[in-house]
Amino acid sequence: MDKVLLGASIKMENFNFEVPNDSKKDRARLGEEIASKIREQVRESSNDKSQNDEKMMRKIMAKLKSGKKLTTKEENYLKQHNPELYLQYLRIRRMAEALESRLKNADSKEEVNDIIMESLSAISDKDPYKEYIIAALDEVAKEFKNSDGYKALPATSEEASEKAGSSGKSEGKNDSSDDKNSEDDFDPMSWSPLQEIVDSMPTIDFPA
Repeated sequence: MDKVLLGASIKMENFNFEVPNDSKKDRARLGEEIASKIREQVRESSNDKSQNDEKMMRKIMAKLKSGKKLTTKEENYLKQHNPELYLQYLRIRRMAEALESRLKNADSKEEVNDIIMESLSAISDKDPYKEYIIAALDEVAKEFKNSDGYKALPATSEEASEKAGSSGKSEGKNDSSDDKNSEDDFDPMSWSPLQEIVDSMPTIDFPA
C-alpha cells in the first residue's frame, strides 16, 4: 500500500475518514472508501503526468520545427522518451554548427550567401528530417546576418581581395621603411673590423 501511494505521490494524511465504531461492517466500508480514494488519486496523478509529458513534447517539437536549440532539460527529456529523435537532433545540431563555423570564416557577404545556399542545396530530398534541418540552418544564417561580424564584411569577394591586397601592400611598405631606417642608422665610415677588435679588448690601467 505504501509503495502504491509513494509511486502516485499520495500521502495518507490527504485522506480524512471517520470511524464511528470498530464493527467488522464499518471496517469493511472504510477499507472500500480508502481503496476508492487511492484509485482516484492514482488516476489523477497519471493524468497530470500524461498532460505534462504532452506539453513538454509539444514544446520540443515546436522548437525543432523553428530551428531552435533545446535546453539541457529538454535534451534529457527527449533522450529518455524518444531516443531516435534525440539522435536526429544531435545530427541536425552538428550540421548547424558546421555552417556557423564556415560563416565565421567567410571574407565577404557574397561568400556568406554562397555558403548558405551550398549548405541548403546539399540536403537530400529523401531525408525525413529535411524540414528540421532547413529550419536549423536558416536560424544559424539569420543569427549570423544580424551579427556585427557580418555587417563589417565587404559586400563582394572582389572587394575583399582588394582590401586584402591593399593591406598587404601597406604592411610591405612599413617593413621597407623599417629596413631603410635601420640602414640609415648604420654608418659604414664609423666601423671597421679593427675598430671592433679594439673596442672588445680589455682596458689595462698602468701605475703612474
